[in-house]
Amino acid sequence: MTHNKDQKTKDYKNYIERISNETIPCYEPDVGSEELELVKDVIDSNWLSEGKYVREFEKRLSIASQMKYALAFNNCTAALITGMKSLGIGVGDEVIVQSLVHSADPNAISATGATPIFADVDKHTLCLGIDSIKKVVTKKTKAILHVALYGNTSNLDDLTKYCEDNNFLLINDCAPAIFGYFKGRSIASYGHFSALSFFADKTITTGEGGMLLTNNAALIGESNIYKHDGRKERGVDVIERKGFNYRLTELQAAVGVAQLKKSDYFIQKKKENNLLYKSLLKNENVTVFDFNDRNENIPHRNVIFVPNAKLLVDYLVSKGVGARTLFMPMHSQPVYDTGETFPVTEKLYETGVCLPSAPSLTVLQIEYICELINEYIE
Repeated sequence: MTHNKDQKTKDYKNYIERISNETIPCYEPDVGSEELELVKDVIDSNWLSEGKYVREFEKRLSIASQMKYALAFNNCTAALITGMKSLGIGVGDEVIVQSLVHSADPNAISATGATPIFADVDKHTLCLGIDSIKKVVTKKTKAILHVALYGNTSNLDDLTKYCEDNNFLLINDCAPAIFGYFKGRSIASYGHFSALSFFADKTITTGEGGMLLTNNAALIGESNIYKHDGRKERGVDVIERKGFNYRLTELQAAVGVAQLKKSDYFIQKKKENNLLYKSLLKNENVTVFDFNDRNENIPHRNVIFVPNAKLLVDYLVSKGVGARTLFMPMHSQPVYDTGETFPVTEKLYETGVCLPSAPSLTVLQIEYICELINEYIE
């Protein structure tokens, strides 16, 4: 036990030392006087739990996402768990999700009592494709959890029709794709429900936070009960479900409302950064990932592919650049370790690198990063 504790302490210290030495971080939020003004208003009101800013935050995002209803949560994982439970997903059910994904997605499935079933991804989209889904469908399949990885998507129209034809629920984790569109329609408007995240590395942030979006009034009502400790609302004593405390604070929502007012700037900068990376990385051994359409998708991460991702990441970090590999495939993580083989996912993990992607990046910083990459690859 002592050995494990010492190792955890050492790992954490190494992590803190690494990010402290990054002069160009992997990501950094952009907060300032606008957020401070609204947070001060909350403090002056002396009402720190959900209030007017949470309601405004929900309303603005329901409009932006082209969904009728929005329900704020303390994080995206809570929104996913609650939405799936409200749809009746639970013990004995299987939910298909890609292996190349953040742990929040299979963990949320597991938290409902259902079983996550991993699938390979399409190398052109980094997302689930219908062909890969068909390979793992069973009689227990109840839902497909589509993840808009790094802001990209598969063909959502085809996926929606496939789920309808097979009576599968479609869950849409579009946390990395806020404000993105697919064929002129908000990515967040797809699915029985969609979920957003406002973690510190997202296009807009509340530090932590999430949102469930749907057109289904019954689903939003059920989700609200689960969110509020199993009761219909605060102040109600009758407990109808074995629920959770998943509420967002008024302080966080105030930050979110201020962030929304700057979202156009964030979106434009992210697109410009991605195009600049593409124009500067011309080496034949470096491939900049192509999003579906830069006019519709918002790059959550600037992703490139090289012969050996880990070696390049180590080199960039040594130069103060906050580079990261793609997500370690879930099917090979100790907690799941299914023993399966997903060739595309594994190849993408071995070769994929996430470069700094904050809107605050300067042209000089991106030029420096690209110069390091080009020199290293040569």
